[in-house]
Amino acid sequence: MDKRAIIAIILSMLVIIIWQLIFAPSPKEPSVIEEQEEQPAIEARREEVPKESRDEEVPTYTERDESNVRDVVVETPLYRAVLTTAGARLKSWALSEYMDSKKSIVLWRRKEVDPPQPIEMVPGRGLKDLPLATQLRLNGGVERDLVFDVDTAGLTVESDSVGSLVFVGQTEEGLEVVKRFWFNSDQYRIDLEVELINRADRPMNPQLTMIWSGVVAPGGRYTFSGPSVLSAGEVARLKPKEIRKGRTFTENVKWMASDDNYFLSMVAPQEADAVRVDVQGREIPETEGVGFENRLTFPEKKVMPGGHEKFSFLIYIGPKLPELLKGLDIEAEKAINFGKWLGSIEKGLLFFLEFTHGLTGNYGVDIIILSILLKIVFWPLSRKSYKSMQEMQKIQPEMKMLQEKYKNDRERLNQEMMALYKRRKVNPVGGCLPMLVQFPFLIALYKALPLSFNLRHAPFVLWLQDLSAADTFFVDELPLPILGNTPVGPLPLLMGVSMLLQQKMSPTMGDPRQAKMMMIMPIMFIFIFLGFPSGLVLYWFVQNLLSIGEQYYTKRKGS
Repeated sequence: MDKRAIIAIILSMLVIIIWQLIFAPSPKEPSVIEEQEEQPAIEARREEVPKESRDEEVPTYTERDESNVRDVVVETPLYRAVLTTAGARLKSWALSEYMDSKKSIVLWRRKEVDPPQPIEMVPGRGLKDLPLATQLRLNGGVERDLVFDVDTAGLTVESDSVGSLVFVGQTEEGLEVVKRFWFNSDQYRIDLEVELINRADRPMNPQLTMIWSGVVAPGGRYTFSGPSVLSAGEVARLKPKEIRKGRTFTENVKWMASDDNYFLSMVAPQEADAVRVDVQGREIPETEGVGFENRLTFPEKKVMPGGHEKFSFLIYIGPKLPELLKGLDIEAEKAINFGKWLGSIEKGLLFFLEFTHGLTGNYGVDIIILSILLKIVFWPLSRKSYKSMQEMQKIQPEMKMLQEKYKNDRERLNQEMMALYKRRKVNPVGGCLPMLVQFPFLIALYKALPLSFNLRHAPFVLWLQDLSAADTFFVDELPLPILGNTPVGPLPLLMGVSMLLQQKMSPTMGDPRQAKMMMIMPIMFIFIFLGFPSGLVLYWFVQNLLSIGEQYYTKRKGS
């Protein structure tokens, strides 16, 4: 096998390795993580406090009794939330306008599928593992399990209005905790105020921590899922290994979040001076994946008898739509995981998709239009690459003669090869360089399509009813070696066939063994693409068809 064949094989393997590094699923981490031991919590009891000493009308509280724990339901046009008096935490947040799945057309369905349900942002778990917990460090102890009283049994927020809930509890030391929630009917935003009131006859130095607990779901092939923090102007996204080790952020913290590909739960302090965020592992029973806690801690405050301290938060629990996140004015749009180097290209490609969607109303058609546009833009480079490959094919006989003549003199062979290239005006890397210019745009597109929220559950034609999901038309999951349970549909197979046809039409260079090796590539790519979102596979398939047409046209024109 000559040097060109070896180089071709190495380059092919590099493409596969880079592809896997970018798109392959991360190794699953153990679902059980050692939780840092906390200091024993102080059992809190409620003490009766005169109503007139409070700033507003709130219910009286009783002696702590977990049998008094109850739920408070908040209904709005956008979501249904359930809060519990156990810590005034969030127990459920179901998004009314977004379903967790979409019915698909499958010939052979091997697993049972539940009917689509509203997206649940707080999966079911025990009371002590619910988010929006408020932890108090006071006199060397930790209090995070107060049972609160609440000012209403339920709340319905009609359109164009704002509703509120007030939870009140008190520690054994006499520190009253008031948590006020404001719900806007037309936004996924909550405003939360936590007020600490000293009802004792001595100064106190409480330290408040707001906790959002979550779970990194197993899987996640294309984009990030887990805890993230905006600190020092950069978003840190923690993978399971980092969660297990724990990490602290202190510089200019803007928000902490738990997010996946399409949805986001974010907590932002309104006054961020000297706040600290700690991300650490946490065992959350009866859940799959890796549990974690985002802990937002404020500096210790001195509260005199009869005095109070207030802490304000902006909370967002909803879709990762850029226009909604920008409206929060806390740089929340940085939660969308655009690449550091190719982010501008990714945003430009998504902008074009949204522009054409306003004309077509079908994101599948938009992807086809984008494929055609990119092919037109890079037509001169592709044509130059193809012509270079043709010229290299023409001088193959002369190259073989030189290789045979100077097979024992490597230095002389290289000299003669360079002289041949110069004499025939051929650039040996001319077929590769134009493709390298296109590579950043291709990678940007592969990263951008899964980030488009509007592609989620977006239909195309026939059986392709969700461009963000894999094609499952033949079978929804088929056990395959290495890949595990993998969906199988016609679109990845058509893509592989088109890739094979494109390979056969391309000029061959080197010996036949190199050509056979290159023919294996389409088969490998079929297996790689089986689990890819249909939108990505559709783009690649269209690109292959356009390349086939381009090569056919070039051959017919004799150039």
